[in-house]
Amino acid sequence: MKKILVGFVFLTLIMGSCTKENSESAGNIQGMGDTPGDFEVKEPFTLPEGISIIGDITGIENPGTKGGDSKSISYSCYGSGGKMIKLMLTLVNRSDRPRTVFFPKGLLWKCEVPGYQDAICLQTTWISLKANSQRTITLNLYCINYGHSPSDNFAYYRFIGVTSSAVFNNLLRRIGWRMINFEWLNPNPAKSVAVAGPTYEEITERMQNIVWNLTNFGKDLSDEDILFIESIPELPESDIPLLDEQSQFPEYFEELILQE
Repeated sequence: MKKILVGFVFLTLIMGSCTKENSESAGNIQGMGDTPGDFEVKEPFTLPEGISIIGDITGIENPGTKGGDSKSISYSCYGSGGKMIKLMLTLVNRSDRPRTVFFPKGLLWKCEVPGYQDAICLQTTWISLKANSQRTITLNLYCINYGHSPSDNFAYYRFIGVTSSAVFNNLLRRIGWRMINFEWLNPNPAKSVAVAGPTYEEITERMQNIVWNLTNFGKDLSDEDILFIESIPELPESDIPLLDEQSQFPEYFEELILQE
């Protein structure tokens, strides 16, 4: 009887796990779109040792306008998205050596104020800091709640962790190391850098619609979506930060900045 009971419990756990996995689909991802519940993540995200954020992570008003609001003009811009969500944050490096902060693809950001859009990173974004220094940057992200208010000065955010959603991880695998970040696609003419493929505006518009299809409208990636993603150039291998044996990013990695 004891063996039968143990076997039944094990079978119940397996069936429950399968049911949970199979219940997720485009338009039905826990915590995203209009689907209730908390975000499901692989693990919480934490900043590297010696790195912290000073003050609040706030939205920027009218991110869809060129450059966002006036207070963001003097700060470097990173990441992909920004039509609906652009955040401002100040990073500080308290160590005596240069460090790099990596915001990994799939990282979810929660707005602390009801009615505003939550967000996701679709590409790994890294910011390097000199020893004993601080930097204020703006970060472009994609909205995962169609119909909610875009970011503004009254919206406060915090990062949660990397999504465990199978639906989103399929999209992230398709993206790979493709060049969708602002800092890679808005070159300084003085550097004579040109990137073939879709423009940043074309990429962000298409990607935002893809995200909303997955979170709100119940539409998975189409063949046309996949072809568009595949038309975006990939980063050169020498510019990709490689993970170590513990799946950790390097302590310091030079930025690939084409926009300044």
